[in-house]
Amino acid sequence: MKHIRLFIALLSLISTPLAFSQISHGGAPYFLQPSILRASSNPFYVEMPSFNLDSVQREDALNKGNMRGSFPFAYKFFTQIDSKDATQTVLSDGTTVKQIGIHSAGAYSINLLLRDFEIPPGGKLFVYNADHSYVAGSFDYRNNTDDKVFPIQPVPGESIIIEYSEPANVPFKGHFIISEVNHDYRDIFSAGREPGADIGTTYACMPDVLCSGAADETVRSTVLLIINGSVACTGALLNNTSDNGKPYLLTAVHCLNTNLDYPKDMGYYDDQAGTIVAFFNYNRPACDSNINMKGSEEMSLSGASSRVIIEQKDIALLEFSESPPNYYNAYLAGWNVDITKPGTKHTNIHHPGGSVQKYGMTDGAISLSSPFTFLDQNSYWEVPYWTIGSTASGSSGSPLFDENNLVVGGLTSGNSLCSGSSPNGLADYFSVLGKGWDIGDSTNQLKTYLDPQNTGVMQYSGKDPNQITPVIRLSNANYTNGDSLITTVLVSPNNGYVYGNSNLQTTEFAEEFNVPNPVTIFGTYLLLPAMTFDNTSGVTVYVYTGDSSPTMKIDSARFVPQFINYSSGAFSSTNKTLSYPTESFVVFDNPVKVNAKKFYISYSINPSTTQFCVYNAKLQNASQANTAWVKDASKGWITADKYDAMPLKTSLAIQPLLQYGGGDPIGVVSVPDNNGFYYDRSIRMLTLKEPLTTQNAQRQLAVYSVGGQLLERLQIPEGQTTVILREQPKGTIGIVKITNDYFSCVGKIIY
Repeated sequence: MKHIRLFIALLSLISTPLAFSQISHGGAPYFLQPSILRASSNPFYVEMPSFNLDSVQREDALNKGNMRGSFPFAYKFFTQIDSKDATQTVLSDGTTVKQIGIHSAGAYSINLLLRDFEIPPGGKLFVYNADHSYVAGSFDYRNNTDDKVFPIQPVPGESIIIEYSEPANVPFKGHFIISEVNHDYRDIFSAGREPGADIGTTYACMPDVLCSGAADETVRSTVLLIINGSVACTGALLNNTSDNGKPYLLTAVHCLNTNLDYPKDMGYYDDQAGTIVAFFNYNRPACDSNINMKGSEEMSLSGASSRVIIEQKDIALLEFSESPPNYYNAYLAGWNVDITKPGTKHTNIHHPGGSVQKYGMTDGAISLSSPFTFLDQNSYWEVPYWTIGSTASGSSGSPLFDENNLVVGGLTSGNSLCSGSSPNGLADYFSVLGKGWDIGDSTNQLKTYLDPQNTGVMQYSGKDPNQITPVIRLSNANYTNGDSLITTVLVSPNNGYVYGNSNLQTTEFAEEFNVPNPVTIFGTYLLLPAMTFDNTSGVTVYVYTGDSSPTMKIDSARFVPQFINYSSGAFSSTNKTLSYPTESFVVFDNPVKVNAKKFYISYSINPSTTQFCVYNAKLQNASQANTAWVKDASKGWITADKYDAMPLKTSLAIQPLLQYGGGDPIGVVSVPDNNGFYYDRSIRMLTLKEPLTTQNAQRQLAVYSVGGQLLERLQIPEGQTTVILREQPKGTIGIVKITNDYFSCVGKIIY
């Protein structure tokens, strides 16, 4: 099997259904204010015990015989670390800050599972590594679930800190228990850079998706999955005939049940699905053979429930507890369950070894096959060979698309490999969606969920939630077709980077963007050459407007690149560096609305830093206009082609992520007076006209779809009048019901 499985040790995990979201809500932990709080002493850390890595890797090798094999990346410790035992500091305003440090020697990254997780409005939880280079969070009351279970994504480093802050006047005290600590011994996110000995030429025949013939919708619908902190697989989002944007996820059953100890009840699969963390848009951003750049990992979503589990056909259909935010730009793929017309050309998008997305294509005719004696017969598509590409461990669950880019199955197993830069000509096997479509059990068949309208169709098209207002990654240079990334340095007698630290002490640089209409900017990508991570300290990203130069600052965000250190095949917690080219996505706390037709994205640097810069472009087209700006110490903002130190017509590798339209034109949606609340869809805020002042505890808000499905339920603290609702697909209609013992109101909102 082509999944990545982690060795699980010490104790068995109690099965609990999970449903939650890992979407973070901005803000900064208190460690950013060193005069207030910064825990760093050795006794502060809870030490994980050592384990025999050689023994674990030998077991990994033995497991490779299990339906194609696995690619483990982490070792699981079961713990009972209670937030009540955290290091605690009470600030002058009454805020209590709790910190727990965890150290696991040699870990490339650490991910956690929290149980008994419940925090009040006002409480904020962050997880960051010891050198403060990576911050996950904040997580707050919107991440609470009925199951009180919450997973934390991998945080790079062998030492991490969990920080929880709580104001003095909260309605109840927050609490959580760290029940799992997962020690990454493979460096899961480094696989995309293929660093020699560990990966070698394993992926040499697999083109990166953005450097291939892959269709845009196939790329945007495919995600990297980490399951239970221990398994890496691939999955695909699927549409349904209601076109309601439900985030259904197709993957392989064996990704959830790696030991193949069938049968398991649905509760087991709910437990496994609930621990999923999915990474969207994990791609290499530039096709440049001289620069092997790794993509960013900032866009993640976690928590799902099982909907269809057909063990004997290796089909798993899950549903995320929330839809991905708009700026993730996810696509819900269409599907084809007609097994009588398999087509002649098929493609595969996948994350081998947890790497950036890869592309495969076959022009060989696929056919029904029976590769396994212990699973259902004639229930798998056999891909006889790959014309382009291959699959590998970690590709399990990845979608097979037909010539119309409709999903027909998910990867189960196979024998394909790269033979140098060519596929080895051997077969792979995919589950057949049509075999799990209408199997007589309406509670466990694909048709129930993918065709809820009972249309009877055998094929259905995909859905782009952002079709009307597409999310666009704007770039003034084309790095996949002609333009190249370069790092321009000054010439003697000067020294240093033209667009970074130098003896000239120039400290801010900007890229100009011209747009025909108002836009909303979610954040921006920065493409960086190799450098020392410490030198990113003090870098800030700004948004400017101005008719003729950057003039008015309208927003900013601190630059904290999410990077996992990798040096000579080993982890070093004391020498963390950006040792190879990478991109990072910097998200703004709130989307930035720009009504002007020209705006600028800048980065300011720490003048005392020895080196920091962003790539600039060597433009293939000599007539292309310059778009880069430099803030000269004496002249102020000037275009890069007029910079005395080194005039150069270029573009900086800054790529904002935006939507045209200047934001949603529909702001506050009022409801009839007897409904008692207002809803501002632009910020998802629901405001009560009056607080629910009652001595009873039942102050509840519930949101239902027009079809009656519960979308969200939460308790409203006494006296509170505003709540932020979960994000839903744009245009979703919600029925809000607010109740207590003496009061009830119902109204309609539009997301």
